Amino acid sequence: MLLAVALAAEQLLDLTWAEDADPRLFVEPVPNAAIQALLYGTLLALSIQRIRDTAFPVLPVIAAMAAIELLEHGVLPSLTQARLPAPLETMTPLGGALSLASLLFLLLWPSAKAPAPSSARPDPSRRSGASPPPPA
Repeated sequence: MLLAVALAAEQLLDLTWAEDADPRLFVEPVPNAAIQALLYGTLLALSIQRIRDTAFPVLPVIAAMAAIELLEHGVLPSLTQARLPAPLETMTPLGGALSLASLLFLLLWPSAKAPAPSSARPDPSRRSGASPPPPA
């Protein structure tokens, strides 16, 4: 679905796709920033919801995933010239393995048996405005 949004934006706005080794989707900066914000915002929201479903703490997991991406784009390219085959040629083998592991975690990790405390349904007596029962 997200790829369809990018393809539709390319057709409607007459955008130029960036080169394969470029992290940008399109050459034009303003539409590229808007479309990438939409795509990454959607992916982040879906990832956060999935992490909540697994009952893992959201912020540490998102921080670990962000660290993997920073490692992949900032550190690993200076340490090795090895790259994955096209169309993943911007990734190093180690970065690709780490990204694949985080994707498999989001897709395959089983959901928690009990909902997280923040997603539990509120007590019906509190929603109706009724006062709590007196202590016994």
